[in-house]
Amino acid sequence: MHSANGDETSLVSNGTIRKEGNASKGRLLKELQDVERGIKRCLDFITGGDGDPGPVRDQLRRLEARKRDIDADLTAQQDNVEIIIHPNLPELYRKKVGRLQQALQHETTRPQVVETIRSLVDRIEILPGEARGRCEVTIVGALAQILAFGQKTTATSTGGGGTSFFFE
Repeated sequence: MHSANGDETSLVSNGTIRKEGNASKGRLLKELQDVERGIKRCLDFITGGDGDPGPVRDQLRRLEARKRDIDADLTAQQDNVEIIIHPNLPELYRKKVGRLQQALQHETTRPQVVETIRSLVDRIEILPGEARGRCEVTIVGALAQILAFGQKTTATSTGGGGTSFFFE
């Protein structure tokens, strides 16, 4: 697989990073299951009164500590998730926007295209800007996420569960 400039290194390295991250998460999840089974066995032993619970309590403490460590590692991995876009994505969207512009030119397809675009917008807020004659426009909804992603900015979360994108 090649990127638009013919460089396949980024695709290979991104795929490798993604696979390594998934493998690490898989190992942690498997170990978490094993630890949880061990905790259950220890609790069954202690509550069943099958012998001296002293050594089992120590094992239970070690297992619970390991479970906390695994949970922390899984949370850290989740926090470090990076969205990796395919190098051809900008070109793909350029083509799609071009087709969208063409579809807007035809009377028969225009209403459907406009409705599709409207479905991506929850609301548009227009406020007076700081400079005279300027206004601030905030788009809230899926289109805001797309614009923010394309601009490499962070869309802000709104109280209504949507996403807004601010531009002047």
